[in-house]
Amino acid sequence: MDLVRSTIERYVPLKEHEWERVRVCWKELLFPKGEFISRVGDVEHFFYIVRGGVQRLFFEHDGTSICLGFSYDHSWSGDYESFLQQKPGRLNVQAITDTALVGIDHADLIALYDEVPAMDRFGRLILEELLVGRATREIEQIALTAEERYRKLVQRSPHLLQLVPQKDIASYLRMTPETFSRLRAKV
Repeated sequence: MDLVRSTIERYVPLKEHEWERVRVCWKELLFPKGEFISRVGDVEHFFYIVRGGVQRLFFEHDGTSICLGFSYDHSWSGDYESFLQQKPGRLNVQAITDTALVGIDHADLIALYDEVPAMDRFGRLILEELLVGRATREIEQIALTAEERYRKLVQRSPHLLQLVPQKDIASYLRMTPETFSRLRAKV
């Protein structure tokens, strides 16, 4: 549970009695490589912190798998839109490697928002972080060349090149696998 506390306290401090209330709401979940954590059409009941492993967020469109992102050690994971709205999700979340997640159930998180003021602020700050990240990604997809998008990925998350299939990275960068291969050889 050290991961949960240190992650929350990156955003807000918790008093010991607050931490005791928060701690009991989180549980560890394990997913072997290839297993789905969330599927399109299912309601996401958990919001996760990645303890270990890599996951991909994707959906199918016209017979093609479109990768929207990856989550990995100490980052957030899950279908956040479905989690927030408690409605059927539009994304798949799949373990690319064996995965250990620490998750909190939606009802527990909502209760913590009411009972622990710091957790309400925590939820707002996470949402802000996710919105800024999504906006940054959208701008990069539109404004940057394929090579610039590749270089940004290498700068931000070089370990993904060793852990994630090239076709998934190419999809994430909105390029063909052939273009990705050429850029990888060039850069």
